[in-house]
Amino acid sequence: MHGFTLDHKISSKQLGLQFTAPVEIPAATRRVDDIEVAGRAGSLTRFAGWKDTEISLPLAVKGGLEAYRQASFALVEASTISFSGEPGLFRYLKHVEVSPLAREMGSWGMFQAELTCAPFTYLDVGLKPVTLDASGTITNPGLLPADPVITVFGTGQLELTINSTKHVVASPAGQVTLDSARLVGHVAGKAQSDALTGAFPQLQPGANQIEFGAGVSKIVVQPNWRTL
Repeated sequence: MHGFTLDHKISSKQLGLQFTAPVEIPAATRRVDDIEVAGRAGSLTRFAGWKDTEISLPLAVKGGLEAYRQASFALVEASTISFSGEPGLFRYLKHVEVSPLAREMGSWGMFQAELTCAPFTYLDVGLKPVTLDASGTITNPGLLPADPVITVFGTGQLELTINSTKHVVASPAGQVTLDSARLVGHVAGKAQSDALTGAFPQLQPGANQIEFGAGVSKIVVQPNWRTL
């Protein structure tokens, strides 16, 4: 692990940063509730979602207080981080806490950055839109179901079937976007509460069969592939 990149464009080298110790990168872990039930052999185990991922970065910065301030600002303002030891992958940052600068020998200063990341690791290729002009297949290369952003083109009440599940979409203005990660439908950024009837679509690991129903002319999918 040599370094990292923020928001797919700003490298730790550009910020004058180096790791001062090995960095542990954990996998996503489940949040589990164990419930004791009278008369039951053993506890009742309930899956309650996924935990945020906590990552600690021991860092050295060269260039004094101003370099530390610039690096700290870049870290706390970033939305994503990718590590050199995980090529082709990145993580969404929820928030970052930076410790005070400790002066060391020469022009180097030391500090710690504590990252709270969303539970999963995402694939770079999942940011690239996939366009279908007719029914077809989209293959999920990740280990987990993906929450895509799907823009459906057509006017009126549309039908889009994914893996035998029919989604009824209301599109009064020619297109509507279904954001499964945020559980919201919108047109040009303006929320549309009746955009979808039923559950928001997911794309399962492996091949996903997409069928165009009444009124659908095209879909554009940002798949958001993810893994542990």
